[in-house]
Amino acid sequence: MAARRGRSLVGMAVVDTDGVEVGYVSAEEPNVLVLGEGSSGRMRLGRRFVAQIVDRVTLTGSAAEIFTGLNVVDSDGEFVGVVKDTMEAEDVLDSLIVEDEQAEMVTVLLEDVRSIDEWVELSVSGDSLYEGG
Repeated sequence: MAARRGRSLVGMAVVDTDGVEVGYVSAEEPNVLVLGEGSSGRMRLGRRFVAQIVDRVTLTGSAAEIFTGLNVVDSDGEFVGVVKDTMEAEDVLDSLIVEDEQAEMVTVLLEDVRSIDEWVELSVSGDSLYEGG
């Protein structure tokens, strides 16, 4: 990760290498950036995904490349599945496509993601992902 020379990242856009917006930095913690605004609502993103900081925070690859393969757990800590792909809407990361234990694909909206680091942690129960809507 590029040195930031003590300047604040708050307010900076976070984008992947394809220019897809993940959110905006609303706070900084030692190992994570807290993203607010945008489609993510409020989400913690591990700094291990950050490649460069210039006029915006750029991730180490495309969202699909860096998030695919991460395990997903719900708000109760129960295993939901594995990230298989991402979906964007107008150059903004919108959701994660997760393959559950029954090999079904489930769409998880970014607003339902609490954090992405070693795994993806949801702010909702796994059951709510299957409810209509």
